[in-house]
Amino acid sequence: MQPCANCGHPHAHPYCPECGQQRVAPGIRLREVVGDLIAGLYNVDAPILFTLRSFFTGPGRLTRSYLAGKRKAYTPPVRLFLMGVGFYYLMRWVLGWDPVDAAVLATGHTEVPQTPAMQVNHWMSRNVNLLLPLFMVMLAAADRLLFPRTTLNWTERLVHYLFAVGTYLITATLLIPLYQVWPRLHVLGMVVIFGILIAAAIGLHHRSVWNTVKAVAMVPLTFLLYVLVCTVLVALLLGVPLAAVFVRSGG
Repeated sequence: MQPCANCGHPHAHPYCPECGQQRVAPGIRLREVVGDLIAGLYNVDAPILFTLRSFFTGPGRLTRSYLAGKRKAYTPPVRLFLMGVGFYYLMRWVLGWDPVDAAVLATGHTEVPQTPAMQVNHWMSRNVNLLLPLFMVMLAAADRLLFPRTTLNWTERLVHYLFAVGTYLITATLLIPLYQVWPRLHVLGMVVIFGILIAAAIGLHHRSVWNTVKAVAMVPLTFLLYVLVCTVLVALLLGVPLAAVFVRSGG
């Protein structure tokens, strides 16, 4: 008998009688990762395709339906966000793509300058999974501040933006192969991100011209504040002087 790799219980069965984990060989192969991704797409317990379609046809209806108790029909918002992050990192690894380098090279530079600002930008792009939760917290707070008449608490708004960010991660990641063929198309990624988030903000509230204006302003302003806060925090973490990050050197 060999111990279970998960809980350590010795057994000689395909599945551990204590924790239920299947006996697997050490290590992991690409086909297992792809298999998990496909299972996540088509598993009836995690209908991600239906969730994405529901978001694009009505982000507000999706959130309100989920909050009303219709949970089995949709991928849970935290799981959708984590799958979006995983898909993003998988595509970056497979294609050898870096968003910061791609943006710099698309402007006509032949190489990426090694400056303090670039050091901070690279850390942020490689650890977006650690930073995006702050963005969603800020979006939910801004939404609560600008749309006080909507009868949703802060946590319920956070759920809504978990759906929105998970959706834009998956959608924008699908465009990465295009950036490698046409580098200047990387701007399209920001259009997709802002478009999805603005549509999400509009869809959550009563449709009016004023609410639309507030949503259109809220998303980019919150994003700029998020980038500023993250830049300061990461610079402090890396020990990079803030002046070297924010002040453009002459010449």
